[in-house]
Amino acid sequence: MPTLEDYVAGAVVANAIAWIVLFGLAGDSYLLILSYTVGATLAGFLMARKASGENFWKVGLKGGMGAFVLHIFLITAVEVVMKVKIWPLEAHVTVLSIFLLGGVLGALLFSFARRGGAPKSG
Repeated sequence: MPTLEDYVAGAVVANAIAWIVLFGLAGDSYLLILSYTVGATLAGFLMARKASGENFWKVGLKGGMGAFVLHIFLITAVEVVMKVKIWPLEAHVTVLSIFLLGGVLGALLFSFARRGGAPKSG
């Protein structure tokens, strides 16, 4: 079962890839969406490795929500310090859906790789 530290590490991984792309390449929104998706999927995969008896979708959803909370914290901190509004609400909703779906997808991929077939449902 993943610990709180594992979920925090997954949230950092999910956000770090996108933030590196955001500050490094600044401009291409499709690349930013792709980087959030890759980060969330990687984080879900890595967290699912720790989940021995827990269902894959629960781990993915918890990890995705944790990644979104960290994302909101970071964006809000930047907005407060710079005194500007960076992203509209629609962008945050998109990032939330990417984190949730990417986390579940990563955990599902680990479930397929581990069992060599259908995931454990429940």
